[in-house]
Amino acid sequence: MNVRARLALTSTVLLVGAATSACGGGGGAPADASEKDFCDTQSSLFADLLPEDMSAPELPSNEEMAQAVKDWGRELEEVGTPDDISDEARAGFEQLVEQAGEIDAADFSIDKLEELEQGGADASEAAQKEAEAFADYLTTTCGDPLRDIEMPELPEMPEMPGSTE
Repeated sequence: MNVRARLALTSTVLLVGAATSACGGGGGAPADASEKDFCDTQSSLFADLLPEDMSAPELPSNEEMAQAVKDWGRELEEVGTPDDISDEARAGFEQLVEQAGEIDAADFSIDKLEELEQGGADASEAAQKEAEAFADYLTTTCGDPLRDIEMPELPEMPEMPGSTE
């Protein structure tokens, strides 16, 4: 699994997990964050998990991923959301923060992802709408967090003997 796939996997676990965990609660995060602080914090997980040496990237372990997500969840709760977020999207944010705090290394296994995907389909309609509303707000406000990740260029392949190209 490459770095980009691993980061996408992380966001999938969190967004699907947020839709399945809709336990309520939370609400303690500020509701007056600047858009810049909100977006910077949202994308910080991906920046923190990127290997320092992209020419020979080493993927973080499931334990490292889980700890990074827990730390990120605490940062999200500390920063909060901008005041223009809808109530539905705010509820999705609170679900995400709660899910980030409860994640563990086992949540990054393929079996667990499949289970979460099935659970996301079975989540209440309200929980699904809240998670979707937050995902839409996040994309509209901050863009795609994976868009700006610079991936290393692949080395050129040597010509094969007898190749006509």
